[in-house]
Amino acid sequence: MNYIFETNYAIFSVFASLLITEIIGSVVLLLFYDAAKSKVLQYVIPIWEVTGTFAAFWVVTGDMAYPTLLIPVATIFGALLTVFLIAFVGRNTTIVFGEFVTKRGWLDARRLYKGYALSTLLLGVAALVLLSSLVSGAGVLSNGASALSTPFDLGAWASQAGSWLFLAGTLLIGMGLAPVFFDIPPLAKRFFALTVLGVALSTIAYYEYSASLLSAYIAVPALLTVAANLLYFSKKTAVIVTNKAVFIAILAIVIFSLQPLIYPSFIGQVLSIDSLTTTGPMASVFYETTWVGGALLAAMIMAYVWVVMRQKQVA
Repeated sequence: MNYIFETNYAIFSVFASLLITEIIGSVVLLLFYDAAKSKVLQYVIPIWEVTGTFAAFWVVTGDMAYPTLLIPVATIFGALLTVFLIAFVGRNTTIVFGEFVTKRGWLDARRLYKGYALSTLLLGVAALVLLSSLVSGAGVLSNGASALSTPFDLGAWASQAGSWLFLAGTLLIGMGLAPVFFDIPPLAKRFFALTVLGVALSTIAYYEYSASLLSAYIAVPALLTVAANLLYFSKKTAVIVTNKAVFIAILAIVIFSLQPLIYPSFIGQVLSIDSLTTTGPMASVFYETTWVGGALLAAMIMAYVWVVMRQKQVA
């Protein structure tokens, strides 16, 4: 077992869970702004900074875990990462102005928060394209070239059916779970079928990429995803999945359980993670930085969330 990979992937699972909750909130804001803005913004406004902090923590620890990957990944996915970063800046800018803006002609909170939602959704799509390529090699493995030498080709990625199935399936799952997470009963019941369809499309996508990616193990994240939606239909269990901390924990477990798609090899199962993982003294530094930094990060986040909740109670 590669404990460095496990540790770094656990950090990624938490970061991805936080980001996903923002993305699904963005979908709801874009489609049902008036009906959902109070519940979505009440969650998003305090959490967006936490998501960014976890992103930075994961990037730093990831660079320590796989030091030889930084330059190749930047070279291969440079254009895609640029789109991601532009959307990330747009997300940050619009939500900051949205918190403090007063109406200035055409500029008001509604437009800014919709700008935030659109930027976050674009950010999420870019991340999904990147992740699908890391799993399958789509857009990277072409003409027999080395997986670390071929720039990402969006056309080659789009030519594979699995890519579109992966993207559509993940977005449908998000749309199905969004009303559960934000506790919007009418939408939750109407969108349950989207969750089931999304899980089915995602599963087919893995098979389209490679039959070896689809094993009985995939039932774990599939069942947990559907169960999160089903639990909402009972009043006794709805309080569980509408608890933001519990939902994020379940989501992190789902993402962590998907690690067989990446480990022990990734990019079309041609690159070994073990061969790229840091060793020697750097491994010890990785653990020290991760555990100490993780403890400090957790403490700061708890303090931040506590302050935000106190402010809401006073207001």
